[in-house]
Amino acid sequence: MLFRIFTVLAVVALAISTWILSTPGRVHPPPAGAAAAAHPGYYLKDAVLTDYDQSGAPGVKIAAARIDQIGTGTEVALHDIRVDYQAPGGQVWVMVGDLAHVEPGGKAVDVSGNVRLQGIDQNRTGTAIVRTDRMTYDVADAVVRTGSDVRIDFADQSLNARGLIANLNDRTIRLESRVNGTFHP
Repeated sequence: MLFRIFTVLAVVALAISTWILSTPGRVHPPPAGAAAAAHPGYYLKDAVLTDYDQSGAPGVKIAAARIDQIGTGTEVALHDIRVDYQAPGGQVWVMVGDLAHVEPGGKAVDVSGNVRLQGIDQNRTGTAIVRTDRMTYDVADAVVRTGSDVRIDFADQSLNARGLIANLNDRTIRLESRVNGTFHP
């Protein structure tokens, strides 16, 4: 009889302790930033994101070796990226870099590390290559900006400057300051 009373008390104690420990007030969330910083919310490998223009043709294509969600927010980091932009006039612009961040809403892509911008036009020979350490691509306006040092290589000529604004639709590049270069015929 004593054994049965002891068993019933043990089962009741187990039930009460399980109920107390499992209540929402007792469950402690992990420290903020500890697990979230170590592991992304999601990741993609060898991913291609495509944005289509109003006619349904591909307008912007972003290819990345890896895409990581930053924390639990909507910002993502792209590694080893290539951005292809098809301008309305038929020219293709290609931007590559080591790392990029896409702002929430996808309105701007900030690219950093060995950034290279190049316009490719089938109707022209030769192409200029812009090199810098960071660039921001405004998706809606098709404008690329940087405040960093830039180097523009064209054939065996080069031009150095600080800061650049390139309108990809108009095929224009404006250098901001410290422009230095010599072109020989």
